[in-house]
Amino acid sequence: MIKRILLCDVEQDKSTPEVTNKQMTNHPIGLLYLASVVNQKYPDIEFRIFHTTTFENAERDIQLMIEDFRPELVGLRALSLFQNEYESLAAVIRNKAPDVYIIGGGPFPSASFTRILENNSVDMVVLGEGDETFLDLVSRLREHDELPIDVNGTVLMVNGEVKINNRRPLIQNLDALPFPNYDLINLDDYVDIPNHSLKLTTKCGYICSSRGCPYRCFYCHTGFGKGIRRRSKENVVDEMRNLSETKGIKEFIFLDDLFNVPRKDGKELLEHIAKSLPDVQLNFPNGLRADQMDSEFIDLLEECNTVHMALAIETATPRLQKICGKRLKIDKAYEIIQEASKRFIVVSFFMIGFPTETVEEAMETVRLASSLEHVTQPVLNVVRVYPETALFDFLDPTPEEARLIEQQTAAPTVGKLNEDPDFYGDFFS
Repeated sequence: MIKRILLCDVEQDKSTPEVTNKQMTNHPIGLLYLASVVNQKYPDIEFRIFHTTTFENAERDIQLMIEDFRPELVGLRALSLFQNEYESLAAVIRNKAPDVYIIGGGPFPSASFTRILENNSVDMVVLGEGDETFLDLVSRLREHDELPIDVNGTVLMVNGEVKINNRRPLIQNLDALPFPNYDLINLDDYVDIPNHSLKLTTKCGYICSSRGCPYRCFYCHTGFGKGIRRRSKENVVDEMRNLSETKGIKEFIFLDDLFNVPRKDGKELLEHIAKSLPDVQLNFPNGLRADQMDSEFIDLLEECNTVHMALAIETATPRLQKICGKRLKIDKAYEIIQEASKRFIVVSFFMIGFPTETVEEAMETVRLASSLEHVTQPVLNVVRVYPETALFDFLDPTPEEARLIEQQTAAPTVGKLNEDPDFYGDFFS
């Protein structure tokens, strides 16, 4: 019977200079949710969290934790950005604990399950939203030691073939989920690691007030579904109040895919925060859609002591806005970014390298980014393609191209644009 579960969030570790210099990290909220959901039914199960970014040497330190904790089940999640670190750490765990099942989850395993299953990195992958799926799996393993092959929301190898089980319905009542268990991490471990409050502070908390997004941006994941499910404003504020009272947290970072659609719901939550928790500060590194904001919404953000936000335009070309599925009202978004930048720290995101994009269209995006007068930091990214996205299907890559895309080594636009010394104009001035 399973009594000890180790959950790992894989990024880089402290041996990588970027971790302490510039790479931002979040608390492993997804894993803290999993632990809370399982402990709600099985309070006798002990959890440990291994977040690589808080360790000096992940491959060494994971072995020490396995020796000390002796887990009976291991969960392993990562973004696709850290796929190499993920596969390396999985191999170390497999070698150190060969009889322990390794369960993959999160963006990278969900997008690249065939690859990591065939490489024997993990025994099973939980696809997308994992709270109920992981609980189901743990319940089955407490009854029988053998890994079940028919858990909805999972994929695994059966007789040498990839078996994709039925998708599990998304959780509709998010208020029914217990709060993430912050007792499983030591906030002091995050000292000197930059976070999305833009401060070197341990006293920040991460909040997901909703899951999913109704838009159809073709470069984006679908892990939380193409609809939006919201927690009640009372439930969100209760979590924030609990973290404030038990952990001394006054700074909160929202991780929603989309916070302000419908706008009315976002406003109601901000009003409730301002009324109930007047001494907290807010940050939005994601989730604010600029063309769905107005002056009243900006006033509410200010009333809630908002410090920082990210607002994305992506491309200045209406044609590409339509193709990529974002369909942003560019003029409205530009106006809102200009207004918000006078009151908050604003990072604005832009992308070049879209399929069918011309050099002139890319240059127009650069010019638009350069024209924002008060933005603290305009960020220009090159489009990345991920498996299991509409963009991947749009490109219809050959097997070799798909391999390069999956390994994140295929971005020919970068080199082509860098050949033109005038391309970026005064963007970096």
